[in-house]
Amino acid sequence: MRKLICLLSWLIATTSIVNAQCEIVVNEFDAFDSVRTVAAAHVNMGLMIPSLFETVDGPKIIEQGKAMFMYSEKDSISSFFMLFAISEYGYHPIDSGQNVLIKLSDGEVVGLHNFPDDGQFDKSTNMRVYSHACVVPLDLFYRLTDTHIEQIRINYNKKKQTIKLSKEQQEAIRAAVECVGTEVGVYPVKP
Repeated sequence: MRKLICLLSWLIATTSIVNAQCEIVVNEFDAFDSVRTVAAAHVNMGLMIPSLFETVDGPKIIEQGKAMFMYSEKDSISSFFMLFAISEYGYHPIDSGQNVLIKLSDGEVVGLHNFPDDGQFDKSTNMRVYSHACVVPLDLFYRLTDTHIEQIRINYNKKKQTIKLSKEQQEAIRAAVECVGTEVGVYPVKP
């Protein structure tokens, strides 16, 4: 009986730890457009970099970027998306197409289809923030539940930006993928 109580206590404790990492920030249905949207909390990516905003102590230090994993569904069409918000020092135009690449922990590089963005000027950093909305195919979704994203490469028209993720950031993105998949009922796979 003690073993059963200990096992149950351990299970409850670890379940709360796992759920603490999994935070759904959006789970709503838009009645006007008939669109369901589910999104996990954002994950900071890359290194801390100096912004162009000067303070008394020097430049304001910010994250290199943020990532958010989400799911959207309308009628019978549904898809997963990976959103990247990247701070850049200058204006870098980008075209639509497979110009966002991710390097997985198994060594494979996968191109994601990106929708164009001209960037928005952020007054708090005096930098442009580019949003990259990338479609994640279903087969890649299942791979992202088992592998980690090690690096992200964004190919602007005249510049290439590579963001290397720490082990903690890699695990946080993988957990966000699992979290959204669990919320929409496609993960774990049930035979």
